[in-house]
Amino acid sequence: MMDRKISNLWLGLIILAGGFSALYLGSALYPGEINPAVLRYFSLEQAQSARAYSFVPRIVFIASFVLQAAALGWLVFSRKGAEIARWLEKRSGGQYWKSIVMYSFLLWFFLRILRLPFTLVNYYWHHAWGFSTQSLASWWLDYSKSATLDLFLSMSGVLLFFFILKHWPRLWWVIGATLFALWLVLQTFLWPVIVSPMFNNFEPVKDPAVLSMVQDLASKAGIQVDEVLVMDASRRTTMGNAYFSGLGTTKQIVIYDNLLENYPLDEVRAVLAHEMGHWQKGHIIQGLTLGILGSYFVWGLLAIFLRKIRPASGYYRPHLWAGLQLFLLLIMMVTNPLQNYISREMEKQADQVALELTEDPAVLVRLQINLTTTNLSDVSPPGFIVWYGYTHPPVLSRIEAMGD
Repeated sequence: MMDRKISNLWLGLIILAGGFSALYLGSALYPGEINPAVLRYFSLEQAQSARAYSFVPRIVFIASFVLQAAALGWLVFSRKGAEIARWLEKRSGGQYWKSIVMYSFLLWFFLRILRLPFTLVNYYWHHAWGFSTQSLASWWLDYSKSATLDLFLSMSGVLLFFFILKHWPRLWWVIGATLFALWLVLQTFLWPVIVSPMFNNFEPVKDPAVLSMVQDLASKAGIQVDEVLVMDASRRTTMGNAYFSGLGTTKQIVIYDNLLENYPLDEVRAVLAHEMGHWQKGHIIQGLTLGILGSYFVWGLLAIFLRKIRPASGYYRPHLWAGLQLFLLLIMMVTNPLQNYISREMEKQADQVALELTEDPAVLVRLQINLTTTNLSDVSPPGFIVWYGYTHPPVLSRIEAMGD
């Protein structure tokens, strides 16, 4: 049983996450008036359509969180949840590691089933608005791949977590945070070359005009860019996008094929300049450094929250994994504004580099307008949703920063 101090900590975290959820839901349901300033660039009909399109994903996000938190809270704090854990331990024949594997696998499967309806709603919603080009069979294939990968990583994490708990009962959180930090670095390095190709095909850009732009921009930015890759995003979506990922020898700029095919070259140049801005500013390294520091903070908090959930035998019981999952879900909800604030600041910096490299604010503004129109992004999002959940500044802020 938890002592009163630990229970109060849990209660405080739950109330804070619940408060954010309520404010997010309220903002989604009552987004307020459309900012008249956006009508200089977008029609009122587009602004209204974008809000209508954004509504369901926002509701799905918050509903999924609430349901998962409620289910995990029931498993962690209720008598019935404890009984289920004990029943599974008996079914394992008293074998410690077998009980851990059984409980964690069933918890993983339960949470997957819980999230599946929300994932399907998003899929059908994107189809209804004409953004998804993926068949249901193809979607299920992607889902199966990601689920298999998630299961492998989850079960590996479970076994490693309980092994560390068993052998280093006092320093487990320091060791866990250190291993997680190493995983962040390894994941950033390997993900672009191992995981991403499992879902998409990547080819070097072959258009001589684009290659010339890359060399010109890289020279101005003072960075070495060996190649820019094109991803076959059109097999899943009509939306245009690009991103920068990787570390060291795996660093890469990836641009969607539909953006390359459907946007004029000067706007493609602006996109490349923005991604090179991330490269020049070292945002991957900065993000990793902050992630590593944050991991020690989160694991230290986790040690405080879980330190009293330990039986007299000295072994941590399998249901502790549900407590860890609940803690991570709540802490992600609570720290989301900070993470997204950092992301928005990086995007602002990349926009400024793009402005310096292209020396053409009119093209950057036109790019923002075209991307927003094509992707039907909310042009006048509620302030709280921007503060809480936006990884990029809203389009009006980005346009105004261009000096338009």
